[in-house]
Amino acid sequence: MKSMDEIVFRWEVAKVRTQASIRLSYRSCSGWYQSIKCGVQLPFESLLERDLMVLQDIDPEVSAFALKPETLVWVDNGREQRYTPDFQVISRNGRVVYREAMSQRKFYADPNLKGRRLRITDACAARGSSFEIWTETDIRKQPRLANCSRIRAAVAFLTPTNLSVVRTRLVADRPVSLGSLQIALGPNPEFVGALLGLVAIGELRARTHNQ
Repeated sequence: MKSMDEIVFRWEVAKVRTQASIRLSYRSCSGWYQSIKCGVQLPFESLLERDLMVLQDIDPEVSAFALKPETLVWVDNGREQRYTPDFQVISRNGRVVYREAMSQRKFYADPNLKGRRLRITDACAARGSSFEIWTETDIRKQPRLANCSRIRAAVAFLTPTNLSVVRTRLVADRPVSLGSLQIALGPNPEFVGALLGLVAIGELRARTHNQ
C-alpha cells in the first residue's frame, strides 16, 4: 500500500443532481427536505440522512452546508477510487467538515469504508478539513433531535401577523428567557411557534443554562 506522500488526491465538483436524475424510493424512506440554510429542496435517501439535515439546519454553529458537492478521487494500487461524502458543512468559524450519515448496522459491518476511510481522512486533513461518520447514536440523540424538529416545524408560524406581534415583544440585543416571552406573548400558541420559527431561521439564538 502506498504511503500518504505517494498518494495524489484531487477534488472534483460532483455531478449536478437534478430532479429528473434522482430516483427516490418509498422502500428506502427517501424523499425531499426543504432546507432553510440551503434555500432549496434536497433529496434524502434515508430518514437518517433527513434527520441530519434537520440538525444542520437548526444548529447555530453551522453557517452553511451542501449535499454531495464534491467527489474525492485518487489512485491506489493502480485502481482509481472515488468517494462523495454526503455533506460539506461549514461552521461559523469557517471550519469545514465532511460528514457521512450511515446506519450503525452498516457502519459496524464496514467501519473502514471498504478500506478507504484512512485515505478519505488524510485527503480532508490535507486541505485543512476533517471527516466524520454520524450514525443513529450521533444523529438521534434526544432531546436534541426532537427539539430541532420542533423548531424546524415552527417556520410554518412565521406569518406577517405573528411576526408583527412577536417582534414588538423582543428587546434588541438583550437575552430573555423563553418563559418570560411566553407570558408576554399570551396564550396564543401561534406566537410561541413564531418565536421558535425565528430561532429556526437564525434571527434569534436559543441558549441553554449551560452555555
